[in-house]
Amino acid sequence: FTVIPIGYVFYLSMHEGNFLQTSFNWVGLENFKDVLTTPDFQRAFTNTFIYMIIEVPVSQILALFFALLLKKKTKFNNFCEVIYFLPMLISMVVASVLISYILSNNGPLNLLFETLGIGQISWLNGNFTAKIAVMILEIWKGGTFFIFVYMSAMRSLPVDCLESARIDGANVVQESLYVVLPLIRNAIILCVTMNTIWQFQIFESVYMLTNGGPLGATQTVIYEIYQYSFKFYRVGIGAAASLVFLIIILLIYGIENLLLREKEDEKKLMRRRR
Repeated sequence: FTVIPIGYVFYLSMHEGNFLQTSFNWVGLENFKDVLTTPDFQRAFTNTFIYMIIEVPVSQILALFFALLLKKKTKFNNFCEVIYFLPMLISMVVASVLISYILSNNGPLNLLFETLGIGQISWLNGNFTAKIAVMILEIWKGGTFFIFVYMSAMRSLPVDCLESARIDGANVVQESLYVVLPLIRNAIILCVTMNTIWQFQIFESVYMLTNGGPLGATQTVIYEIYQYSFKFYRVGIGAAASLVFLIIILLIYGIENLLLREKEDEKKLMRRRR
């Protein structure tokens, strides 16, 4: 289920043709050269990294903030949990339609801006604002998952640590920064890693919300792979881009693991010294 498909993608990356043909033409490494030199893919890689750099920190900070608010079990918090859980139940198609309506020129958000005297913002027609629209959709649709991960981690913390912090005079902010966050470090690492990988795989939100526009401003690597493979029928370039993208993701995953391993080694060394 893994080796054979990857092997077939590697085979396709060395050939040129489409799925309607019975045979493919051998082109060697030309497809990889095209991927690295084609402006469409260069723009797509740049946009994908922009999404990752901006969306991941914002999504994680918001998730931690709301999780800290909901870490105690109360009736009001239970109600808020249901509200926060709703975006996870909505499909990306429905979520894209909702966000598209909210951010449209005559949508509720622009009507609010006009009331405040700010003026309309053409969210889906500007190069930068269209990226912001995609990130809003990604944060609203996918960020709620991390709220529940953090909330579960916080509710499983030992009560003794929190009580000791309160006895020592720590306020809510100090307790959150110096007690809660260090204790849920593994959950933070998990969420950041998952969010990073998911941001590299953005496709549905771009396809449904902006269709890669305006003028390719919101294109991502996965969107370009889809375009070249199933719209332009250049399967070889799509397969080559998939392999290049896979290598990039593995490199980033390896760097994260290396950094985490170094931190764990530092902790073990400190324990031995004690």
